[in-house]
Amino acid sequence: MTSKRLTDQIELSLFAALIFISVELLRIPVGAQFIHLGNALVVVAVLLYGARRAALVAAIGLGLFDMINGYAAVVWITVLEALVVCYLLHVIYEKLLKSVDKPMIIVAIGLLAAAAKLVMNLVKYSLIAYFGAQLPLSVALWAALGKIGGSLGTALVTAIAVPLLYPVFKQLRQAVKKQEASNRLG
Repeated sequence: MTSKRLTDQIELSLFAALIFISVELLRIPVGAQFIHLGNALVVVAVLLYGARRAALVAAIGLGLFDMINGYAAVVWITVLEALVVCYLLHVIYEKLLKSVDKPMIIVAIGLLAAAAKLVMNLVKYSLIAYFGAQLPLSVALWAALGKIGGSLGTALVTAIAVPLLYPVFKQLRQAVKKQEASNRLG
């Protein structure tokens, strides 16, 4: 394994750990749910590392949180939702927008990811109420709306945090890369 490849894997591992820690320690309880920075960091990971690597980072960080905190039965849903967000950003940000990271595009990407996650949670809770509780579809939708308080807060945090965090992480990453290059030269 080359030094560069090892460095990249360590960086990705640290970002997965950051996602885990942000959900584990930096959360605000809202009823049975909580508001956290995990989804915002998944979006930042897509912007920094690309959708494929971000999907791995998200699956590890969010999946590990679910496994350790008693959500093992639904870890697959958490990972699937993160993968859908990563794929959506791959199509829109990487393919359509060619990974141009102008500030307004980053704001739009944060809003898009927040909306996508909110819609997925609304669909998830509606399906659970419809099939699990066998409620009529209209009632299931209302029940889902009543259950997405934490999801709404996390979506709002994502929309606000992505444009704030991305430039910081981008500069930090560039500084580390510059330092690595200067260390290799002399």
